[in-house]
This record gives sequence, structure tokens and C-alpha cells, in this order.
Amino acid sequence: MRFSLIAAALLLPAVGAAQTTVYTNTFESGVAGAAFSGGGTVQGTGGLDVFGFGAQHLKNDGTAASILTLGGLASHSSMSLTFDLAMWDSIDYNDDTFQITADGVNLFSGTFGNYGAQSGQCEGPGTVLTPPFLDFNNPNYGYSANHDCARHVTFSFAHTSSSAVFSWQYPNSQNAPDESFGIDNILVQTNATAPVTTAPEPGTYLLVAAGLGAMFTVRRKVAR
Repeated sequence: MRFSLIAAALLLPAVGAAQTTVYTNTFESGVAGAAFSGGGTVQGTGGLDVFGFGAQHLKNDGTAASILTLGGLASHSSMSLTFDLAMWDSIDYNDDTFQITADGVNLFSGTFGNYGAQSGQCEGPGTVLTPPFLDFNNPNYGYSANHDCARHVTFSFAHTSSSAVFSWQYPNSQNAPDESFGIDNILVQTNATAPVTTAPEPGTYLLVAAGLGAMFTVRRKVAR
């Protein structure tokens, strides 16, 4: 009986985390797409493709939020948002606030910038892709001498709703050409615990068969 239970357990599907990509956008089509609304237009990346951007991204030159709305999401327990963030022109680290929200809840809200930070670096959420350029002509990337830079950002958070609304906003921006930001390579994924059926290795079937055969032989001897 005990061996039968073990054999049955070997043939059951495993339970693991199922990750599903529900949205992705590189803006290489030249349009933001129906899921996007609010501020921002698709523009060139000024050479940031060297750091993982594509040739185009969603560039926001004003104070209106860039909004991504997703619906019809399957059951899930958490979500992750990944994107590349460009800081254009001279975003003042000590004065300017940048906000990223999911369903109205802040994922990031705080000082953000590539100009005036004590570190002299590209400050903000995530990790640095490239620090502020020291010379606009060498390398010749971006829109503004000495300031443009970029970061790679990932947020993971609990989420169960069948819809999600993401917002990127620089509410006190002085607007282009003085201050702008851009986003690219957006990836949204949901995570759920679900059965993951995996076929046992052929050797597993042989092991189970051999074990059952041995158990049957023992039982026959006992019966005699």
C-alpha cells in the first residue's frame, strides 16, 4: 500500500509558479498603441540603442502622465513591471519629483534626476544603464550636453485584479527642451501558483513498474 502511494505521487503533476507575459511594447512600430493614453509621443532615442533601447521610445515632454491601461487579466497573485527609463535634458535632482504608480498606488515617488545630484550620477529608480554624458559629442547620444542618462527599472508587487493601470508622470516638469523623460522596452508579467504538468522521465516509469512488480512478488510469497 505504501509503495502504491509513492508510485501515484510520482505520476502527479508538479505545482509551481506560472509566469505570464500580459503586455510588451518596444515602440518600434512608431505608435504607442491603444493601451496607452495621456502624455507622450513616440520619438527617437537619440542613440540610446547602444544601452539597450530601441530606435524609438515613448518620450514625454510635459507634465501630463503617460498612462498604460490593461484589462482582461487572468487570475494571478502578483505582477511585475519592467522598463527602461531615459532622463532627457536637465532634470533637477533636488527639485523635481517623479512618480510611477500602479492602480493609483505609488511604486516610486521621489527626487529623480540627472543634474545636481551629489553623486554626480543618474539618480532614480532601478539601476543605471548609462551615467550622464560628460561630452555631448563624445559619445554623441541623447538630446542635451552633459545631462542625458538612462536606467533599467523593475517593480514586483502583490496584485489580483483583472485590470491594471500604470502611470508615469513628472508633474512639476519645466517641459522640453529643458526637462523630459522617456520609457522603452515595457514588459508586464503576472504570476500565479498553478499546476504545471510535467511528464516523468522514461526511467521513472521503469522504476515504478519494477517496484510494483517486486511488491506483487512479495505478496504472492506471503500468500503461500
